[in-house]
Amino acid sequence: MYAPSILVFSRDPGPTNSLIATLETLLAIPAGDEPPGLSELRRAAPWTIGNLKIFARAPGESLWRSAGFTASVWEGDGDFAAERLLSETGAGLVLTGTSDLDESGDRAIWRVARKRLIQSHVVLDHPANLAKRFVEQGGSIVWPDFLYVPDATFAGRLAEIGAPRERIRIVGELHHARLLRIANSRKPEEIAAVRKIWNAKPSDFIVLFASECAREMRVSGQTFSFDEVEEFELLSCCLARGEELNGLSIDPRKLTVIVRPHPRDRIDKYAGVIEKYGGQIHIEVSAEGSPDLALLAADLVVGMESSLLYEAAVLGRRVVSLIGHDLSEGKSFSNLRRKVPT
Repeated sequence: MYAPSILVFSRDPGPTNSLIATLETLLAIPAGDEPPGLSELRRAAPWTIGNLKIFARAPGESLWRSAGFTASVWEGDGDFAAERLLSETGAGLVLTGTSDLDESGDRAIWRVARKRLIQSHVVLDHPANLAKRFVEQGGSIVWPDFLYVPDATFAGRLAEIGAPRERIRIVGELHHARLLRIANSRKPEEIAAVRKIWNAKPSDFIVLFASECAREMRVSGQTFSFDEVEEFELLSCCLARGEELNGLSIDPRKLTVIVRPHPRDRIDKYAGVIEKYGGQIHIEVSAEGSPDLALLAADLVVGMESSLLYEAAVLGRRVVSLIGHDLSEGKSFSNLRRKVPT
């Protein structure tokens, strides 16, 4: 019997990771106590590897490959390209994440799917900049048919920005549960190897700075309440002076600062700050290590509102948002935190 394909699309790391966790769950034998929203998504289509047609753009494409999925690169843009994609794949259902303002592909896929009477299902990763994910370049709003969130708090946030409540479904913390499974399988030697790659001494206190691409995004009209380079400079100044950071006193002589670049960061973005403070504290720029290993190898994770901060909190790491972002907002961290190797 013919089964229409399931068209999957993502670009950014956060939504890609959430989609990977969702598909791994749907492809496995269902748990008896799974959330109702997940059961509803499971009933929407026959979830088999053979039915999946996964398309992505960088940096999401590499994450799909690392997770063992086959993903094709889609370079299309706009409704015409989305129409062609749905036709060529024989899509009977659409599953995507949500992207920043400069990525119109997912919203085009939702629009075209609705015209073709194909259901669109969207997995949400975290609540930062939530409203902007459904806004077109011209300011109009487009909603998919169904939206999947981790918990009731997140569902409430989504309803507050205008999402139809009847379209919102709760599926549980699938990505963070997957992250914990991976982190709990890590050996101390793997964590130590990452610290060695970072040129950190065994006794060093490691601060991991999670970069974001706000400067790059402003080119496409996006607005932010922070500038990541300015935030990193303030952080570096504080650490170089030995000032307390969120109640922590860190000896600058026993400190390694790791800048983990965002996949869309401009090369040498932080070069000026590193040149200014690199003689006072040890600073490295490195994307080495999978996200969970990088978080486990750090003693403190700092940033603005990156999904890495949420992940660090789930893994029980010390976390600081430099802009005071509430990392508990829309997340049931208390239900997930576990002891992980240090």
